[in-house]
Amino acid sequence: MVARLETDGQLHDPMVRAALLAVRREVLLPRAYVRRNTPGAQPGVWQLLDGTHPEDHAEWLKMLYDGGSVLVQHDGEDLAAQRRGTVTGGAITGLSSTVAMTAHTLQRLELRPGLRYLELGTGAGITAALAAHLLGPGAVVTVEADPHLATAARRRLAEHGLPVRVVAGDGLDGCADGGPYNRILSTFAVPSIPPAWLEQLAEGGRLLTTITTASPGWPGECLVRRTGNDFEAVLEGRECGHRPVAGHRWLSVQDHRHLANQEPARRRTTDVPPPETDAHGFWLAFSYLAPGVVRDFTADHLTLIAPGDASWTRAVPDGPGTWRIEEGGRREIWAEVEEAHRRWVRAGRPDTYRLEFSGGRQRAEAGHGTDTIGWDLPTGSVLSAPRDGGRA
Repeated sequence: MVARLETDGQLHDPMVRAALLAVRREVLLPRAYVRRNTPGAQPGVWQLLDGTHPEDHAEWLKMLYDGGSVLVQHDGEDLAAQRRGTVTGGAITGLSSTVAMTAHTLQRLELRPGLRYLELGTGAGITAALAAHLLGPGAVVTVEADPHLATAARRRLAEHGLPVRVVAGDGLDGCADGGPYNRILSTFAVPSIPPAWLEQLAEGGRLLTTITTASPGWPGECLVRRTGNDFEAVLEGRECGHRPVAGHRWLSVQDHRHLANQEPARRRTTDVPPPETDAHGFWLAFSYLAPGVVRDFTADHLTLIAPGDASWTRAVPDGPGTWRIEEGGRREIWAEVEEAHRRWVRAGRPDTYRLEFSGGRQRAEAGHGTDTIGWDLPTGSVLSAPRDGGRA
């Protein structure tokens, strides 16, 4: 697992490497769910593998070390009462992040002995365990909203001999009685930065979180640094991020894909190429500049759907250097794509944006003067308690 991360260029910090080799995932993930029907199919069917059972052991061990997310809880169950077997319906409510995501976040935070660390969203306790290995006794506090996940993580971390304080509580509130913290990591995504997190960040500290948009596949990653009472933050468009806080609902194409199968109401040809899929800075901006639009990543060609407007658009290659734009519904989504793209290009094709905090407002911007592109993050909404993150 570690060798793959190094080969792929995702692991470069020798201290994080040593922590990954030292933490025994078998202790923290003694059981795991594997999906037994097609992802997205309803109802879902999952099988709980028990690592101590001879029939499950090989598949369970492979799951733990293949680098993907590991599913650990179904429908908020008590982990101590889990029994191997198959469940149908409901939802996975607890998981550990991909190893690549975990390594990325720990490396970006630059954890070193002597720092105090707060983690929001304990889940299975993997990231907290790695942080404890990096920082030593008494340095790690982790907060988990689900009491069963918190209890299981507390017990398993102790069995591993890792000194971590596990707090059962709402991660949106942080943990004031242990602060301030030199490093804060949220393993769940939020629409904007909760004020409590900024208040609990120490002088010179760093805070890292995923900023979720309304559309899966277009997240941002926010790194905040504190100097005195001032905060300097950068928001970067990313391919993936942690899963959203509970209560946040992504737009879904699941019940609206049929729209793009209808006869297009409008067609036209353009020689302006569609924005590239890896132009993450553009798609992050577009999710705010054209709200209510989501991409169907299963489609053969770039397909965007606005479920609330029963509208869709698709860009299909139509000869060398040209594309056929097809659309349906009352909303002209492709015109919004072109306008947002023009603004993004004028601003210098940014991948990252400044995030400024002022009077309760959180505003992302890039560019200067008349070439500025920007938007406000949604603040003021009260979201329900979080679950552990994962790869979105």
